[in-house]
This record gives sequence, C-alpha cells and structure tokens, in this order.
Amino acid sequence: MAKRVFTEEERTEYREKMLDAGFDLLKEYGMTHMSVAKITEAAGIGVSTFYNFFESKEQYVYEVMAYRRRKIPEYLQLALNGKEKAGPAEARTYLKMMIDDRYSVFPSLTPEDEQRLLEMLPEQARPDLNKETGIGKRFFQIMEGVRPDVNIPLVANLIKIYVLAAEGRDILHQAVYEETMERMRDLILYEIFGKIDRDRYIRNSIFHHRACCMF
Repeated sequence: MAKRVFTEEERTEYREKMLDAGFDLLKEYGMTHMSVAKITEAAGIGVSTFYNFFESKEQYVYEVMAYRRRKIPEYLQLALNGKEKAGPAEARTYLKMMIDDRYSVFPSLTPEDEQRLLEMLPEQARPDLNKETGIGKRFFQIMEGVRPDVNIPLVANLIKIYVLAAEGRDILHQAVYEETMERMRDLILYEIFGKIDRDRYIRNSIFHHRACCMF
C-alpha cells in the first residue's frame, strides 16, 4: 500500500489533534501505558500514520510537554485575574496551577518518565540553562515587587524541585503533602519577592520546620 501523503493543512490538523489528546491520555494512562494506538485513535488516524509525525512515543510526549508549555501565557492570564502585573498572591496561584493536573502535564509524569525522556532524547530533553534564564527574566517582567537581587537560577532550581516533588508524590508522606507543597511555595515566593512576612516565612520554611530532620 502506498504511503499516504498529507497536505500541510492535514499535517497541522492531525498533529494538533494528537497533541491535544496527549494531555488527557497522559492523565488517564501515564506515559508507560499510553500506547500509540490510543494516541492515533484519539486523533482519528491509523496507527502507522503516527510515525509520519513523531519518531517515537517519547518524542511525542516531549512534544506534548512543549505544546502545553506554549499555553503558559493563557494560564498566567487566569492567574492574574484581570490584573496587569502579578504580585505574591497571583504568583502563588500560578505555582499551584503548575502542579494541578487540570492545567499541567507534570503531575501525570514520574521521575522515571523524565529519566527515560533524557535517555531517549538527550539533545531535546536536556535542560537548557541559558534558555531557562531568559524565560525567567521574561516571567519576572510581568511581576511587580520583584526583589532587585532576585537569583533567577536559584528560583529556577527551586521550581524544578517543587515540580519533581509533585511528580514523586507517591513516595512522600501523604498526610502532609499539601502542607509540604505550600511551604515550598512560601520559599519560592520569598526568593522572588522578599516581601513575605519573614516571621511567617521562617515558621513555614521547609528548612526550619522540625519535620525536616533526616529520616
């Protein structure tokens, strides 16, 4: 059978369908159990056609992550709730959205998934520190009250740890998971704004809480 040739319009349409479907499929099945058949069924195309668009399932998942990342401005507008600039309250809302499976793909991934992406797509999935710094600078431009000495790489690392904690939720103490994530948000916001009540910050900081003792 001759290989089907797609027009540019068809390629764009089917690619968008598959990427849109990926978010819900990852939530339902996870990366390991999300099959190519399920992806193509959701897009209304044949299984063999998948490889006209993506070299592997891992590349597809990476593209889904990038596709959702392009929706960040939309989520920021939701967090701003009509304001022009974000303060600590709006930034906290956005941090919550980052690990909320209604908006983010990260809660549907595991640390093992991330490692597999790095192994299968070393050039694409490897963190680009210069790019991250540029994104951080643009991100802070829509905030008001950012501390003049904000350390962007430090904030980026804290946010990564925050997201990894959400991905590895199953190995954390469930009874205090929400409290843990709230205190991590406190720490991130303090590093961005430096205006959070310092006594509250110290009381709530994961580094000053008695439960931080090594187990």
